[in-house]
Amino acid sequence: MLRKLDAPLHAAARQTLDFSSFLVPRSPLWERVMEEEAARDAGKELPPPLAETGFVSGPEYNLGHWLSTSWTAGYEHPSAGPIHEGFHWGRDIVNPPPHFLKKAFRRSRSVARKGVAQTLAAYLKQHFPR
Repeated sequence: MLRKLDAPLHAAARQTLDFSSFLVPRSPLWERVMEEEAARDAGKELPPPLAETGFVSGPEYNLGHWLSTSWTAGYEHPSAGPIHEGFHWGRDIVNPPPHFLKKAFRRSRSVARKGVAQTLAAYLKQHFPR
């Protein structure tokens, strides 16, 4: 049952990452070039820009008393640490903190709910025909 939810939850996490990529703070190009030149002169290598460190991970299954599955999308940058949000189907409800992923998750949450509802309905119909 939980594996059937992977497709809609993965799609929602991916869509969230796509939406949030437009909201990620970026340095102006000239500033990035200056930083790269300074780092090269010092013999150091700059980490990639935050916008290029996006990831989607999952599924994480909880097979305990309350069954659940989670998918996570976010960014991991050496100076910022991991910044992520997840879609979780189970007992808990996702309440994202106020940062640039919040708007993207708000948009994707309704899509995820519809996908989960369709998957659950199809699963129940398949295993419990009338």
